[in-house]
Amino acid sequence: MVIRTRSLGQARPGELVTYRWGSLRAFENGRAFAPSEGLLAAYKAGQISWDGYERRYRLEMETLAQRSPDLFLTWLRRPEVTLVCYEASPARCHRRLLAECFARLAGERGVQVVLDVR
Repeated sequence: MVIRTRSLGQARPGELVTYRWGSLRAFENGRAFAPSEGLLAAYKAGQISWDGYERRYRLEMETLAQRSPDLFLTWLRRPEVTLVCYEASPARCHRRLLAECFARLAGERGVQVVLDVR
């Protein structure tokens, strides 16, 4: 399985857009994988550090995977998944964290993963 990440400017129709705002007409709707509004607001307001954001986002995704495993399994059944967000760089973007989450879940199911994070 190949898991890619892209910024919105590089996105192609059919890829999984993982943020809450904007039009998703040409893309798959991945809003469930977006950070919560509270988490994003706290980070943007400087109330939590990037490390704190990472920890909380990972916890949000672990909770989502436990409550709604089919959300993840649907995508893990595909040979390729591309995760899209509007941030230009994946360094401080949830799409990188989500790709790592998908890779971990795939690995737990014995699926080999190639990560292509950009």
